Amino acid sequence: MKKISIILALMALLFTDAVLAASAVVGSLTGTVQVQSGAGAPRVLRQGDEVVQGDTVLTGPASSVVLKFDDGQIAALTANSRLQVTAYAFNPQARTGNILLSLVVGGMRAITGLIGHNQPDSVKFRAATATIGIRGSDGMIITDGTTVAVTVADGAFTFTFAGETIVIPAGRGALGADNRITQGTAQQIFNQLPRTFQNAVGGLTGLTNAINQVIANAPDQPQRPPPPPTPGPNNPTGPTGGGSASGR
Repeated sequence: MKKISIILALMALLFTDAVLAASAVVGSLTGTVQVQSGAGAPRVLRQGDEVVQGDTVLTGPASSVVLKFDDGQIAALTANSRLQVTAYAFNPQARTGNILLSLVVGGMRAITGLIGHNQPDSVKFRAATATIGIRGSDGMIITDGTTVAVTVADGAFTFTFAGETIVIPAGRGALGADNRITQGTAQQIFNQLPRTFQNAVGGLTGLTNAINQVIANAPDQPQRPPPPPTPGPNNPTGPTGGGSASGR
């Protein structure tokens, strides 16, 4: 009986390690991208490097990065963005876990992985004071630390801002500013955005090929995402690094 207990304890330890060892890999990057672990000094990220729970990823001017998490979740950042991997755990055998990504400033395109498909309530994003949930989603989130804009290309987002929660389906978006939410089509929301936000949309749109390439190299990805919606009448796709929502 004692020997069986020891074996079970070792199996539990191995299972825990498998869950906690979850990470994201840099699938693509341009320009200068850094990662900061805790209070340590930022260090340069290169393609193939890993990012883990607690890390903060920073992109410089004219820079971008595409992160592929172990469950297939994609997080692509445009220029002058700051993203913290607040929580990430993944059990590859059960295909379950949890994700919380906090966009401090800048622009991110987020595409659901296995956790999002199997446990939608276990995937959350934060941007300024907003909380975004997913429903098999592919969408953009942009913030300057106060105002938050989101658009959805596939699936749906739940968007909580200033005490109000709405569901945003594909093809639509929302703008959280001045303690209220404005809803509309993706085009209507784009037209209301300040230029720095529009530039960030263009930067994320410019990452479509890089994102598709990263997904193509990941056979466990649940689905190949559609391209993001056309951001506006001028179609400011811009270079891959794109603009910034921070205006820095």
